Amino acid sequence: MESHLQRLAIPPMCNIYVADRSNHRVQFFMAGQLNATTIAGKTGMAGSSATLLSSPNAMTFDNQLNLYVAD
Repeated sequence: MESHLQRLAIPPMCNIYVADRSNHRVQFFMAGQLNATTIAGKTGMAGSSATLLSSPNAMTFDNQLNLYVAD
């Protein structure tokens, strides 16, 4: 059975970034908002190009708050 767990990252501004493995995307929730924006990948489309992700599973930020996604 495949896991559909999502990974979260919360930088200092308290926005939330979600690695949505099953939909092959990263979602961004602005602090205090309930609706998200897709900021990486395309919903439901897996791939290995510059614009597609394949089951992203971890995220981190550098000291300038650039987001890095492992898929």
